[in-house]
Amino acid sequence: MKNIILLVACLVCSIFQLTAQEIECDVKINVEQLTAEGRENLSDFIQQIKQYIEGYKWTKVDFGDLKIKCSMEIFFLGVTENKRYTAQAFIGSQRPIHKTDRNTATIRVLDDKWEFEYVRSQSLIHDEFRFDPLLSFIDFYMYVVLGQDFDSYKVYDGTIYFEKAVDIVNKSRGSGGGKGWESTSQTIYSRGQFIDEILNPNFRDIRKAYFTYHYNGLDLLQSKHEKAQTNILTALESIGKLRDKINQQTLLMRLFFDTKYQEIAESFLDYSDRSVYEKLVKIDPSHQNTYEEYAYKPR
Repeated sequence: MKNIILLVACLVCSIFQLTAQEIECDVKINVEQLTAEGRENLSDFIQQIKQYIEGYKWTKVDFGDLKIKCSMEIFFLGVTENKRYTAQAFIGSQRPIHKTDRNTATIRVLDDKWEFEYVRSQSLIHDEFRFDPLLSFIDFYMYVVLGQDFDSYKVYDGTIYFEKAVDIVNKSRGSGGGKGWESTSQTIYSRGQFIDEILNPNFRDIRKAYFTYHYNGLDLLQSKHEKAQTNILTALESIGKLRDKINQQTLLMRLFFDTKYQEIAESFLDYSDRSVYEKLVKIDPSHQNTYEEYAYKPR
């Protein structure tokens, strides 16, 4: 009898491990601009969204006890009588830096064009074959989070997840998905523009640099510090060369540097050649003030 109980317990544990979810998401909302009725309707929203994200198996990979940590802060701007909400959302994710107790941000995006309907206690069911203004938005960013995480460990390894995000964009365009799904320009953020650039063959060097920056750069800072700094600089210079080649900064470049500029500046604080900050200004002029500030900081 004891052997049977033990066998059942092992099977349950095995099933749990096989179905263990990959993403741990901190969900927060701000409802100050809504009516009392609009706020009341969202009383279970955080719980529902968190369960939707963390209760679904997004990949076929066994992550074990590891979780990709992400955050979603939703600022509600308005609501109609039909419970149609307008909102903007900040989406961020991070991954650990090898042999340290620190994490690095893999994506930080503010999406200010989100409209959807929500009724309290409605069922939230993952369906990749149907476009839904609420759930497809979340699906899109979960696949982007996964793609960025996988790309940081192996070059172009996140492609399968970015392709799933593209599929969502395509479905949105075929069903009148609303604002934010269309491709706009390289100066204005939209989900469509962002994912189009990620998978654009002309910008593959950005993704390769993204991998080098993380895996051969940040992850080596603890064990091979100078080599890691050299690799980080090489990655940044390759992005700079692409920027010069196309004579403009793409949306993908801007999001990368907006996410990383502070970390980049700190990574070179003890670098042997302080002129490196002049190079950083040329590569990423949008954050010139930060690089110039760090150039004069003590090592």
